This record gives sequence, structure tokens and C-alpha cells, in this order.
Amino acid sequence: MRWLRSIRVRIVGAFLAAMVAMVAAMGFLVVEYGEVSASQAMITESYLPIGQNVDALRLYQQRVDNDIERLRRDGRRPGTGAASSAVIYTDALQDQLEQARSLALQAQSQSDNPQEQAFLHKVKSQLSVIESLFVQYQNQSAQVVSLFEQDSREEALARVEPLKQDAHNLGEEIDSLSRAVQGHIKLLALTTEQMRTRANAVAVTLTLVALGVFGAGIAAVLFALRPIGDLTGQVQRLAAGDYTGRVDIPSGDEFAVLAGEFNAMVTALRLRDKTLVERAEQLNVLTRYLGSVLDTLDDSLFVVEDQQVTLANPAARRLWDAHEEGAPPATLVDFLGKSGRHEIERNDGSLHEVRATKFGDEGFVVVIADVTEQKRSAERLARSERLALVGQMLAQITHEVRNPLNSLGLNADMLGDELGALDPDRKTEAWDLLGVVSGEIDRLTEVTAHYLAMARRPKAQLAPVDYPGLLDDVVRLISLELDQQSISLALHHSPMGPQLADGNQIRQSLLNVVRNAAEAGATALVLTLDHDAHNVRITLEDNGPGMTQDEIDRATDPFFSTKAQGTGLGLAITRQILEDHDGQLEVISCLGTGSTVTLVLPQRVAPTQHEALDG
Repeated sequence: MRWLRSIRVRIVGAFLAAMVAMVAAMGFLVVEYGEVSASQAMITESYLPIGQNVDALRLYQQRVDNDIERLRRDGRRPGTGAASSAVIYTDALQDQLEQARSLALQAQSQSDNPQEQAFLHKVKSQLSVIESLFVQYQNQSAQVVSLFEQDSREEALARVEPLKQDAHNLGEEIDSLSRAVQGHIKLLALTTEQMRTRANAVAVTLTLVALGVFGAGIAAVLFALRPIGDLTGQVQRLAAGDYTGRVDIPSGDEFAVLAGEFNAMVTALRLRDKTLVERAEQLNVLTRYLGSVLDTLDDSLFVVEDQQVTLANPAARRLWDAHEEGAPPATLVDFLGKSGRHEIERNDGSLHEVRATKFGDEGFVVVIADVTEQKRSAERLARSERLALVGQMLAQITHEVRNPLNSLGLNADMLGDELGALDPDRKTEAWDLLGVVSGEIDRLTEVTAHYLAMARRPKAQLAPVDYPGLLDDVVRLISLELDQQSISLALHHSPMGPQLADGNQIRQSLLNVVRNAAEAGATALVLTLDHDAHNVRITLEDNGPGMTQDEIDRATDPFFSTKAQGTGLGLAITRQILEDHDGQLEVISCLGTGSTVTLVLPQRVAPTQHEALDG
């Protein structure tokens, strides 16, 4: 029959046979040890307590005898009375007798062994005899004690001898019962030990039989499971990538079916693995390509899923401390979930544009671009366009104004000649009016010259410039002018090599800055030149009145000036010159404590003559 080939049937049959053998052995042990336990319980719970009670009977009876003998020998002791020991011990002897009878009745009700029933009946009979003897003994001893207490010594002594005979009879009966109980205890203990020995021998035999059946079952199971080794070996080879193995099991059990399915699975896995390898290679190429693209991005990019960063390119890790398996950067959490573009400024002053795009159910792709240069370029372009427009307007206005000014100046000179002929001493009011007109013409000429300088400012021409020497020249040029105004100018600079710049425009910028500080009311100026690996910084510190934050923000706007006679073009032109050099103008001021203006220029080391020739 086919179902007999089933491995499950064979395994279950083997284990059932072993289980039956073990259950049989355990059942026999339970029965045998139940009898042993009952026999032991009879000894410990019935016969031993009965034996103790019988021994107590004998002990109390001897104490009563001793007390009677003491009374016979010594007479009544004063104060003894009804509390004589003989009376007390006879009461205790009565209690022990009752306890022994109760134990015998209890044991007889619990045992169904005929031999035990017969022995317990005998014990009860002897207890009855002892009780009748005890009653006679108790009465006699009470009378003797009473006579002694009444000082009837002669009558009491006459009753002592019969009392001794009663005591002897009672003691003999008690000893007989004690010997019978002790002997039965020994016999029952011997019988119990024989039962235990027999039970152990049979248990060992049955256990060996059960182990034999169990071992045979295990051998049958191992024989039935022997194809597992072949299957395991083929599975391990399959796990290592070897798809060439096959399992052939000729039997018709489940292992044969499993071997056929395994062989079919190996064939399918071989084809699937080939396809997966090809696709994995394609994915690896694409992953490496995308990884290289992300790594070369200047913009920061990271992905957030379930409030955790799952992907971050080097720029995001470096600039924003965004790391895989970490929380999103705290400075960017507020931008997650907000559509559109948002700007954020870093501590270094750089401006970044944040774009968060929805990714999945609750994820985001965050792209952060540095737009600092774009903003600066846009601002520079806007300023350049405004300055260009202003320059065109100024050039046209200046052109229209300079011709009448020239004519007015010429006519003023001619009018002066005429006045000189009429009033050589120049004491008339006409000379004063002519002076005012001439002064205004000169001032307008100077203003138009500033406007033309701004409108016609040429493009920066880079050439090697010695910045320390350039600052020395500026100090020499303006020292006399500052001395006339009682303004001190200190210069500090360290040695440095030539830099590529437009020296004339840098000189003009410095003159504009120094004159602007002097005209603002400063009395002490400090000009400092220093540099680092990236920038050259020319700083002017003054002790003037300072500026408010609004004035600082507008300081470089064209035509903005805090001076009544200022044109508002000095710092605007300076800023434009610096931006043409890829630099910037920094203004720091505090109202009442002075201002600090810094010209920041990029490090552009001029090539040496040898390098220029090689180039």
C-alpha cells in the first residue's frame, strides 16, 4: 500500500511504538510504587504512632508505680494532696490509650489488606484488654494515694501489694502489645523493601525494552531521512552559486517528490540568476553614473524619508551636516513641506536657495543652491545699469551745462576787466557780486568734472601694482590737505608681492575714502594693509561721528551724502571700481564712535619677469 511508504507514517509509527513502551513502563511503576507508598504510609502514619503511644503507656505506668513506691517508703509529703503524680500520670496514661485506639480505627478504615485488617483487629482487642486492666489499676492506685493522703498508712500499705500485681499484669499486656506492633512494623518494612526491589527490577527491564524500541524507532527514522543529506549538500552548493547539481531519489516517498521539485527549482534559478546578473550589472553602471553626478554637484542634495536622511551628496554633508540615517539638519526642517523656493543665509554670510520637492508619501528631495554670487552679480549688474544710465544722463547734462558755464566764466572775466577799468581799488559792491558769481561757476565746474569722471570711467586695466608703495603715494598726496585740516593719518602695512590691479583706479578709490572720512568730521585716520591666502584688505578707520544703520545701507548709493556740499558719488564710484576688480566694499560704523571702511580685493599675484617671459 502506497501510504505505508510515507515518511510521516513511518516516523509516527516508530515514535508511537517507543511511546507505548515508555507509557507501559511508567504505568507499571506507578502501580507498584503506589503499593509501596501505601505500605510506607501505613508504617509512618499508623503503626509508628501506635507504637509511640504504647511506649508512652508503659512509661506513664512506670511513673505511677514509682510514685506509689515513694508514698509507701516516705509517706505523704506536705502539700501534695490531690495533685499527686500518680493521679496525674494515670490521666496521661488514659489519654495515650485513647490516641492509640483512634489511630488503630483510622488505619483499619484506610487499608483494604486482609492481613492488615486482622492485625489491626488484634491491636484493638489488646487495647481493650489494656483499658480494662488500666481501669482496675487506676481505681486501686487512686485508693492507695487517697489513704496515704489521709495518713492511713497501714491500710494503704495493705493495698500496695495487690496494686503491684495489677501493675504487673498491665505492664505485661502493654509490653506484649508493644512487641507485637514493633514486630509487625519490621515485617511490613521488609515486605515494602521487597516490593520496591521487585518494582525497580521490573522498571529497569521495561525501561531497557522501551529504550530498545526507541532506538529501533530512531534507526528507522534515520534510515527514512537519509536523503536529507543529499538534499542538504545540493542546497549548500546552490547557495554558493553552483547550479549544476541534481538530486536523484528512486523511492516513491515525499523525498522523491521534493527532489524532483528541487531539480526544477535549480533550473528556474539558473535562468533567473542569469537575468538578475545582467540587470544588476546595468543597475551598477547606472548607480555609479548617478553617484558620480551627485558627487560632482556643487549644489547640496539630500533625500528625507520618515524624518530621516536616506541619501546625501558630499556638498550636503559638508555644508549642512546632512548624513545618511541621521535626522534632517535643524536649520532646514522648517522648509520641508513648503512648496516653492526659499532663501536662507549661512553664518558665513553666503545666501542659499532651498527647494523641497515631495517624494513618496511623506518624503522630500531637498536641493540647496548657493546663489550668493548670482545675487551679487544681479546687484552689481543692476547698479552698473543704474550707474550707466546715470552716467549717460550726467554726460548729457554736463555737456549742456559746461558750455554755458564756459560762456559765463568768459563773460565774468570780461566783466572783471570792465570793472577793473571803472574801479581799480575793487571797493564797490559789484566786485563782491562778481566774486560770488565766479565762485559758483568754479563749484559747478568742479561738480561737472566729477560727473564726467563717473560717466567716462574707463574699464580697469590690470597691471602689476605694489600695494605698499601705492598706499605710500596716497599718504604723500593727501598729507598736506589733511594737515591743513588738522587731521592725522597713520599708515600700517606689511610687505607683500605685486598684485594685478588698475593702480590709478585703486588710488582714486583710496583718495575718495580718505577724503570722505575727512569731510565727515574725523580728526584721526588709520590706514592698514594686510592680506591672507585669498584676499588683500585695505582698511581705513576714523574717529568721526559715525553713521546709523540706514546710512550704512545707503552709503554706496549714487547721490546719497550726509554732507551739505557732497555729490554722493565718492563711495558709489569706489564700490564700482572694487566690483570691477571682483572685490567688494565693506562699511562698519557705529553712531558716535567712528567708521571702518574696508576695500577687499582678491589675491592676484603678478607673475615675475621670468614667468612672464616663459608665458
